[in-house]
Amino acid sequence: MSNFVDIQVTCPDEATAIAIAEACVSQQLVACANIGAQMKSLYRWNGAIERDAEIRLMLKTRANLFEKVAALVRGLHPYETPAIFALPVSHIDPAYGAWIEAETVAPQDEYRPRRARFARLVQAGPATIKLSTISVSDAHVDEDAVNIAAAFLGLQGAMIAATDHRNAGFAVLHHGEEAWWLLLHWWLEGGIATQKLWRADLASGGAFAPADPLLMACVWELSVIDFERRAWMRTAMAGRPVSVYLDDKFPEGTA
Repeated sequence: MSNFVDIQVTCPDEATAIAIAEACVSQQLVACANIGAQMKSLYRWNGAIERDAEIRLMLKTRANLFEKVAALVRGLHPYETPAIFALPVSHIDPAYGAWIEAETVAPQDEYRPRRARFARLVQAGPATIKLSTISVSDAHVDEDAVNIAAAFLGLQGAMIAATDHRNAGFAVLHHGEEAWWLLLHWWLEGGIATQKLWRADLASGGAFAPADPLLMACVWELSVIDFERRAWMRTAMAGRPVSVYLDDKFPEGTA
């Protein structure tokens, strides 16, 4: 799946479609607007069956601009409840995708809570890892993705064994807007946490590969890291068994 959508809007007439199209393109919320021919629509409204002539408007843009486009359309559309929905683009010519990106504004950083929860314990050589997930979508990360991440983490045992580890750590599998991110931290003596970060392309479903070493974590992942820091302090660093730390899991909710 690509990072682009074709937003569909039905309008009562060509003038409305043109006004919405011009506003979306001029504000760089969409790269291209197509206005179709008049069509007949039949629908139920307030208990009655209505029949109208309508115009289809198609807007090509980035998937993460949908909410901004929808808000603009609602403000310009005469209908009380206009039809606004996005069709995901499964494949796109790279050059055309690059053109859409160049002609639309990148969304400004805006914090919105993301679904997060503890998923499972994973054994990585000598260390037991608490795996939590974060998802940009309305649904939690699915089990297939968790299984892939757990299997990958299981392969990191030799790396952990070569360190002065405390037999425990935590990981975060994050379904982001453009990629899968997998963070692994395990605890060393002295309250020190290690860090490894991998990335997998969201569109192609490729394998995890090391991420840019300058990257650490995003604001959502930092919420899990902060929880694990506090959990380690109140358990292992308070003289309690590591098993108590492993039982202290990130609560289901948002990050």
